[in-house]
Amino acid sequence: MIEDMSRLRADFNGLFGNILCLSHEDTCLDEEGDAVALRAGMSATAFDLDFEDGKPDNLLASGTVEPSPEWLQCNGSKWVLVIDANGVRHESDIR
Repeated sequence: MIEDMSRLRADFNGLFGNILCLSHEDTCLDEEGDAVALRAGMSATAFDLDFEDGKPDNLLASGTVEPSPEWLQCNGSKWVLVIDANGVRHESDIR
């Protein structure tokens, strides 16, 4: 993970191929619970709490924030993460 990337909370149930719905608003919460203003082209890592064998192991996906495609806007989505070639992985896979 690149250190200057924002680390944003996301619900990975909103994963559609290489697109992850981030927010229905113009902000998204970071790992501290603070609102981060989203903008096109910003680099970010999305995370979702997950467990492997009863132990915490967050799901992660890194990429670029973009406005939601039209087919997701009809469901209220405003911003998505276009996931990079690393795809979705567990945090333990990159330690």
